[in-house]
Order: sequence, then structure tokens, then C-alpha cells
Amino acid sequence: MNSIENTKSVSAFFQLTKPTISMLVVVTAVPAILMPGLSVSWSVAFAALLGTWLAAASASVFNHLLDYDVDMNMVRTRGRPLPSGRVSNINAFWFGAVLALLSWITLFFFASPVSAWTAVAANAFYVLGYTAFLKRRTVQNIVIGGAAGAVGPLIGWAACTNDIGFVSAWPAWVLFAIIFLWTPPHFWALAIKYKDDYAAAHIPMMPVVRGDAVTRRQMLLYTITLVPAVASLYWFGAAGLVYLIPSMLLTLLFVRYAWRLWITGENALVMPLFHYSCFYLFGIFGSLTADRFLSLSGLM
Repeated sequence: MNSIENTKSVSAFFQLTKPTISMLVVVTAVPAILMPGLSVSWSVAFAALLGTWLAAASASVFNHLLDYDVDMNMVRTRGRPLPSGRVSNINAFWFGAVLALLSWITLFFFASPVSAWTAVAANAFYVLGYTAFLKRRTVQNIVIGGAAGAVGPLIGWAACTNDIGFVSAWPAWVLFAIIFLWTPPHFWALAIKYKDDYAAAHIPMMPVVRGDAVTRRQMLLYTITLVPAVASLYWFGAAGLVYLIPSMLLTLLFVRYAWRLWITGENALVMPLFHYSCFYLFGIFGSLTADRFLSLSGLM
């Protein structure tokens, strides 16, 4: 019996890290490690990815803590570890703090100082700026807050170069922009689906404040802006055709999903768009990883 309870406890703590989101942040760091074209050791690459995961996991835990009251009022989230009582708030706090400390140690000592402080800054903005303040006060919450979830490439680049300057690290900033532009249509699809939940929890999401029609139009505009952002890496020589062809096909299909949602006004289409948007980001960064790996291996 104790073994079953321990397994459930471990599972609850693991759920606090939002494993899918945390892993997605790690995936976005991978091509940024390969893009500077330097001979990066496997140990530095591993430290960068591990530190990135620990940082994202820590931010997720603190997000759960600060959103405790919101989760209690939303049907979709009442079963999460904190509102369901499977993990206490104090235990969640120490779990998040330990993950944050391990992230900083891993990145600072085994990758680079800039990558460590970049992760700290991103987490501070996500937890204090977005979760504690923006989320409950502005309809642009997810737009501004999306910047915190877009730092994976910056951490990956900084781990190899100890630099994230706008000029020297411009490919990483383009990747940052791609994630930033992807976030609103991705998240607003859920916001339309669970509009009543957000309204009950007094969260000013776009569909709650400005309605579904405005939200659908904004989703389309953001997906359209992804086209030049995605293509720019090829135009300016940071990536090749192995990246460009699949990434543009994926982006145009994303636009088509958003176009159909906007033109039909059928909210039944929001969840297919949401599920595709998850696959989309993995596809974009997977294509770029393959492109850079083949290039560095001399196979292109």
C-alpha cells in the first residue's frame, strides 16, 4: 500500500512541473545550441538542456502555487495536485525552490553564467510578472507573458557563447520571436474552449473581455506573422532548406487552421487548432535541429 501511495505522490509532484510544457521549452533550446556553429561539448549541451528543464519545471511549480485560487474555481483545473490536496502548498514551494536552485547551479557552473541569469530573469518574469500580476489584470496577459516561455533558445545560445546580444545572437532572438508569436493563437484556442471557466475565475482572457470573434481574428493575424519570422532564418543564412521546406509547410497549415476558424466562426475548430499548434512547434524546432545537425556533420 505504501508503495502505491509513494508512486502517487511522485506522480503528483511530477505533474506540478507541467512536463509537456517543460519539455517543449527544452526542445526549443536544442537548435540554439547547434546554431552558433561552435564545437560544443556534450557535457555543456547536456547541462544546458538539464538546466533549462529544471528552470521551466520550477516556474511551473510556482505558477501552480500562485494560481491555487484560480484552479480551485475552474472545472478544468480542480483536479491538479494543489487544489485536490495531493500536494501541500508548503511542499510545493520547497520543491519549486530546490528545482530553481539546481537550475542555476547547473547552468552557471556547467554551461555559462549568462545562461543561468537568463533563466532566472525569465522565471522571475513568468512567476511575478505574468502569473502574479498580468494574468489577472490585462487582456494582453498571454501576449506579454508569452515572452517568458520563449527564452529556451536564448538559454541554449547563451550556454554555448555566454552571450545573448541582439546582434551577435540574432538567430536565437528570431527563435524567441517565433515562440512569442505562436503563444497567443495556441493559448487563445484553450481560452475560447474554456471561456466560462476563465470568466468564473475572473481572469480577463481575450474571449472573455472582447468576445470570440475578435479573438479568432487576432489568432489569424498572429499565425500570419509567423510566415516571415519562420522564413527569416533561411533568408539571412542561419538555416537551410532542410529547415525551410517543412517549417513553411507547417506554418502555412497553421495559418489555414486559423483561417478556417476565423472564416467559419465555428468554435468546434479551436481544439483541432490547439492540438496542431502543439505539434507545430515541435515540428519547427525539430526541422531546425535536423538542419543544423546535418550542416555541422558536413552532410549538407
